[in-house]
Amino acid sequence: MKNSPFSLRLFLKSIAIILLVLMFIYIAQNSYVISKGNEKIQSHQLETLTKLLASQAAHSASEMIINGDQEQLLSLTDQLASERLVFDATIYDSEGVKLASSENAQSAREILGLDTPLATASIGRLQLVEPVLNESNLIGYVRITFEKGMVTAISDHHYRKSDRYMYIMIVLSFISGVLLTLVLRRHPGKIR
Repeated sequence: MKNSPFSLRLFLKSIAIILLVLMFIYIAQNSYVISKGNEKIQSHQLETLTKLLASQAAHSASEMIINGDQEQLLSLTDQLASERLVFDATIYDSEGVKLASSENAQSAREILGLDTPLATASIGRLQLVEPVLNESNLIGYVRITFEKGMVTAISDHHYRKSDRYMYIMIVLSFISGVLLTLVLRRHPGKIR
């Protein structure tokens, strides 16, 4: 039997190696899926946060537009822009005429980077326009520009850190499997 080209031991080792490779590929694929899932969650959180702030600003601006309270509108835009996540804020009437803007506000054209090559001025910024309603009637718009990097900075750090931990655990699992194999391996010629 020793001269047989088919060895059960060699066959089992081959199967074990194939299974190890398949498990490693499966773990790597799932790690990638988890990372992409984290990015989707982050994107959804960013969208929810910015939408909530914009809708609250539109709700606050409603009464001010009706009363024509220019000082309160200016105060609202400056207050919005004072938040570290917000780049600028502008309030328009229903015809698109600017009623108030934050101190360092830029025009929508500048924010969108329409006059720069490849719209480079808009990189890293997220702009939301929220309608201002009064009893279901459109009376204006609030445009808020967010610094995307500032909004996502905290969660970016957390997700990158969790990704690193996940990859370290995968490598440690592999190493522990190899060490366990070395410890439990039988040496030929030794009888217990």
